Formats: sequence, structure tokens, C-alpha cells
Amino acid sequence: MAPVRKETVDQFRVSFAELAKTKRGDVVQVDPFLIARAIAAVMRECTVRSAAGRSILWNEYRMVLARQDFDLVRSLQGPLEKDLQQVLTQEAAAREADLVGEPRITVVFDESDELAAGQGVVRVAFVPTERLVQPRAGEMTVRLDSWAVAGEIVARAPKAPTDTMFVDDSAGAGGERCTLQWPGGEARLEVGVTIVVGRPHAEAPARFISLTGAGAKVNKQHFWIALGTSTVRVGRFATANPVHVNGQAVVAAEELEAPLPVEISLSRGDLILTVRRR
Repeated sequence: MAPVRKETVDQFRVSFAELAKTKRGDVVQVDPFLIARAIAAVMRECTVRSAAGRSILWNEYRMVLARQDFDLVRSLQGPLEKDLQQVLTQEAAAREADLVGEPRITVVFDESDELAAGQGVVRVAFVPTERLVQPRAGEMTVRLDSWAVAGEIVARAPKAPTDTMFVDDSAGAGGERCTLQWPGGEARLEVGVTIVVGRPHAEAPARFISLTGAGAKVNKQHFWIALGTSTVRVGRFATANPVHVNGQAVVAAEELEAPLPVEISLSRGDLILTVRRR
């Protein structure tokens, strides 16, 4: 069984055992991290587009858990909110999409007791913020900061996947080019565009710089980078190995802004990159 299976246009079945890749017969412990991964996987299933062709993501997610799984997670609402924010930020950074309203995730238990432990159902919807209903007693509702979930998905993506980005003519003094360099190659950056950077892999997002020659300590999606006219923002994905910008550590799922030029260290010096004008 696939970790997430589409049952109807607005409902998905989740197998937490498949999501956690546990051995057959082992009991899976549903925790905030697995719930966040399940929601992120469901987000990837959204194929709705606006009239202009831009992707639109559901903003309301209602997850139904087996009663015993819910009872454990209910006491972990703090970590649940943190994990949801981290994982959904990571997912959003690799997508170009719009949201119709404030993101909300509601977690409830199956009152009919038909769901087996380790199974879940996610129902999705497009709901403008003003129409979001108030949670009922006993429900766990996480209303996330719109920037945290969707802040990076508003950046424009190139029309086709490419490892080379070109700067805007206004970037830098006299329209100088700005380049991300590492021992295995280089890629030019474009002002105002957020790009995912990581080890080469088959399922890379459209806005992606493939670090040719990177070793196993470099994650497939290690960090994101956004060029300004005189600064660079560098963010570390939630599950990525350490990232340092000019010697300063980047907190997981957060970002730093630094003036040009910039040195980026991945996995404590396993790979060193620089961003500079050329």
C-alpha cells in the first residue's frame, strides 16, 4: 500500500506504517513528525490550477486518526505545531502556488472507531479565511502563520528545470552577475527568486540547483537561497544537515540574511559554497 492513497477528490487514506517504513508486522507509533509528513504528502497531490495556470494548494486539512493514536498525539500539541510548521515550510519552499486562505490543520479521532491504529484519513478543502469554522470541543486545531507555510511559494519559478539562473539586469552595481560557486560547478542567481539547492537526484523540483560532485552528507534538498540586490537569504530545510552562513549556524526550518559576498558551509565543512558578484 502506498503511504498516501487518493480515495476521492478531497479525501486521502494514510498508512503511517508505510510512511515510517516500518517492518511488516511492527507496530507504528503515530507522532507529530509522521502527521506532518502525511500532510506534506497530501499537499503534493494537489493538482488544481488557477485560470492563469498557477498551482493552488488546499489550505484546510482535517486529519482523522484512530482513537488510541489521537489520545497520544493530543498531549503533544506543542511538538505537533512545530513539526507541521517545519515540514510544511520545507514543502512550500519547493512549490510555486497560491493559497485561498489561512492554512489550518485540524486533528480529530474517529468517533465510529472504524479506523485501525496506524491508519488515518485526510480531508482537504479550499476555504477562505473568513469562512473557517471554529473548532469543536476535543479537536486539535493548528492555525499556522501564513508566511511560515506559504512564504516561499510565491516566488516565480523558471518555465523549465535548469541548473543555471540569470540575474536581473538591475542586480548589483552596473548590472553585475551574481554566482553560486562550489568545487563541482557554479550557477547564476536571479534577484527575487527562491531556489532549492542540494545533491543531484531524480525528483528534484523545478527551481533547483544540482550540486554536482556533492557527497552523501549533502542532502537532496539541503537549503534554499534567495538573492537580493545586496544581500542573500539562506534557509535550512527542517531535516537537513547543518548549514552555516559566514560561520553562523542556520536553525532548522529558518533562514539567515547576510550581505554579499557570502560563504555557505554544508555539513560542517563537507562542502563549501560561495555567493559573489562576477
